[in-house]
Amino acid sequence: MALEIKHLGKKFHNSDEYTLKDVSLTIEDGEFVCIVGQSGCGKSTLLNLVAGLDQPTEGEILLEGEKVTAPGTDRTVMFQEHALFPWLNVIDNVKFGMKLAGANEKLQTEKAMYYLEMVQLEKYINYRIHELSGGMRQRVALARALTLDSKMLLMDEPFSALDKQTANMMREELQKIWLQTKKTILFITHSVEEAIYLADRVVVLSEKGGRIKRIVPVELPRPRKVSDLKLVQLRQQILDEIRSARKTDDEILADRMELEAKRDKNTAEREG
Repeated sequence: MALEIKHLGKKFHNSDEYTLKDVSLTIEDGEFVCIVGQSGCGKSTLLNLVAGLDQPTEGEILLEGEKVTAPGTDRTVMFQEHALFPWLNVIDNVKFGMKLAGANEKLQTEKAMYYLEMVQLEKYINYRIHELSGGMRQRVALARALTLDSKMLLMDEPFSALDKQTANMMREELQKIWLQTKKTILFITHSVEEAIYLADRVVVLSEKGGRIKRIVPVELPRPRKVSDLKLVQLRQQILDEIRSARKTDDEILADRMELEAKRDKNTAEREG
């Protein structure tokens, strides 16, 4: 068992409302799980909590039985921006994390070349970052993330800034890499098509309050094609789930009443 999320809740200091509420999810070793939902539903907040970049208000996160309280080498995060160093060439960017971890030069070079070949950039090792296209930069960032051999790869909409053609190419590359490595991946995306193309399971978050609306298994053989009729049908099914994930007026009213009751209780306790 790779990751356990137990009754996770998150409120920010400037808000009385939950960004995430009672989220429970188990991700097994080697599983690819995608989180989808409307903007502002808490997808990136959930990833940041798993990464240890923020702390939950309620609940806990366990990675192989150990509580997550801070960032660690067992999790590698890949964000929307590639975060590469412009003063380093491609191979030195890929080596950077290994160098910080104290790996020897020979191992750094061997692993960097292995993953650069995997993302088909072995001919560009001496290029500077400004000489690469957007898709190539993301492939360098992916190679760097893979060299760290963490237990989990956390990906926060890594292809959202790319044009459609490049994003499709990156999805194909990631699918091939996952099939080779079987890395445990938690992937955040706005694209339902992308989620179905990549994932073993798709987790749909509700628009308000960040609850899990539904978990949809994707039982389609790999490698997948976006033109596959079953994929298209499942895409529509999940889109319908996302649209229905918006809270009803009754649900919003119930949440407000619960919040007001807590405030009244706190006030009574202070005055008592």
